[in-house]
Amino acid sequence: MSVQTEKSLLIDLLQNINDASIIQKVKNFVLHEIEPVSLSENQKKELDKRLLEHQENPKSGVDAFEFLDSLKSKYEL
Repeated sequence: MSVQTEKSLLIDLLQNINDASIIQKVKNFVLHEIEPVSLSENQKKELDKRLLEHQENPKSGVDAFEFLDSLKSKYEL
């Protein structure tokens, strides 16, 4: 995937943050454009640790919409 395509997807996402169809676009991108890679044992352990921390305290993380809004502001999109 080209950098331009990735940039275009990010711009679409940020400009249409309240549009439910963007979720489908992101899902399609993730499922069809990104090739899966194997995780190392250290990566698996870190992922398990983070999942457990989230399950124990689900409100401790960053809200996805707040994060995208911050990107939108930062890049004036």
